[in-house]
Amino acid sequence: MKETSARYFQLRILFPLFFFCCCAILSARDIELSDSSRISLLTCSPGEELYSAFGHTGIRVTDFKNEFDVVFNYGTFDFAQPGFYTNFVKGDMRYMISTDRFADFRNEYIYEKRRVEEQELNLTVEEKKKIFAFLFWNSKPENREYHYDFFWDNCATRPRDVFEKALHGTLHYTYQGFDTSITMRQALKPYVAQMPWVDFGFDLILGLPCEVRATARNQTFLPDKLELLFDHATVNGQPFVTQRSAIVDIPFRPAPYTGITPMMVTFLLLVLGIGLNVIERVRNTHFWKFDFLLFFFAGLLGTLFLCMWLFTSHYSVPENLNMLWLLPTHLIISFLLLKKKKPLWLPYYFIGTFAWMVLLILGWKWNPQPYNLAFLPLILLLANRALKIFVRFKQLSLK
Repeated sequence: MKETSARYFQLRILFPLFFFCCCAILSARDIELSDSSRISLLTCSPGEELYSAFGHTGIRVTDFKNEFDVVFNYGTFDFAQPGFYTNFVKGDMRYMISTDRFADFRNEYIYEKRRVEEQELNLTVEEKKKIFAFLFWNSKPENREYHYDFFWDNCATRPRDVFEKALHGTLHYTYQGFDTSITMRQALKPYVAQMPWVDFGFDLILGLPCEVRATARNQTFLPDKLELLFDHATVNGQPFVTQRSAIVDIPFRPAPYTGITPMMVTFLLLVLGIGLNVIERVRNTHFWKFDFLLFFFAGLLGTLFLCMWLFTSHYSVPENLNMLWLLPTHLIISFLLLKKKKPLWLPYYFIGTFAWMVLLILGWKWNPQPYNLAFLPLILLLANRALKIFVRFKQLSLK
C-alpha cells in the first residue's frame, strides 16, 4: 500500500468518529440540515482492479452553514470481521455504510485517476432532512451492516432505495437509454471486456440464474446505470437532477489488455493433448497420469460448483451448467485410472463421456447458459482423451 493510500485509510477510520461528534450537536435539533444544504449522487468510473471494475456510487450531503461535507458509501467491507472468509464462501457477505469527508473521497479518486460525476438532486428541504437523518441513523455501528448481494443489494442499489423510500412514490422513471434485451450476465460484459481472465472466471462461476432478463431497474446494480436512471427521472413532474458536473474530470480510458488470454492457454492445452496422442501412437503407450490430472481437476471444479449450488446462499452460482462438461463424477473416476487392474466397466464410462462432450459441442448455440468460447478447447480435450482411454482399453483387451 502506497503512503497516500495508507494515509487515506487512516482518515477513513478516524473520520466517522469525528463525524459523529459533530453530529451529536445536530442530533439535539433532530439532525436538521439548513435550507442551503444539498444532496447529490456521486458516480465513479471503473478502475483497473477487480473490486473497482464496475465503478462505485456515493451519496454526498453538503451543508456549509453547519460546516460539513460528507459522502455516505455503501461499498465498505472489512477483511478482519469475524468469519469473513467463511461468510464469503457461504454467500453471507457483510458490507456496511461508511462516511468519508468529501475532500478525502475526491482525493482518493484523483490518485486512482478515476472520473467522478455529481448529480445534484431536486429535493425539498424536508426531504433532504429526512434522507440525511436516515443516512445518519444507518451509519451508526449497530445499524450499518447489511447482507451484500452483487446483483440485488450493493453500493448502487442501496442509494437508489434510499431515495425511493424517502420520496414516497413521487419519483418516476422513464427508463431511457437502457437495453432491456440483455441478460444479467450480458450486462457485466462491457465492464470486463479488457479483463479476459475475469470474464472467463465469471462465465465459469456464474450459473443459470444470471440468464434472467436485465430490466432497466435491475441494471441499476451498476453505478453508471443508476446515474443514467436518475438523469431521466422526474420528481413531482420536475427533473430529478437539477445540475450535473464532473468533480474529478479525468476521461475514462480503460487500458487494453495485452497479456496471455484464457483462449491461448486452453488452446495450448488442447495442442498438448493432441501431441500426446501422436507420442502414444508412436510408442504404443498411454499417459494415464495426464488423464488422471485432467479428469481429476475437471471433477474437482464440477464438485465445487455442485457444493456452491447446494450449500451456499449466493444468488448467482446455483444451477451452473458448466457441470455438464465438468462432471463431478470425474473426481472419483479419475483415481481408477491410476490402478493397475482397472474395472471392466471403465471404458464405457469414458465412451459415454466422449459422446456427451460431442453432444454439448453440437448443441453449443442452444445452451441456455452461454459458454465462454475459451471453454471449447477444454471440452474438445476432454472428449479427445476420453476417446483415447476407450480405444486403449480395446487395444489391451485384444492382447
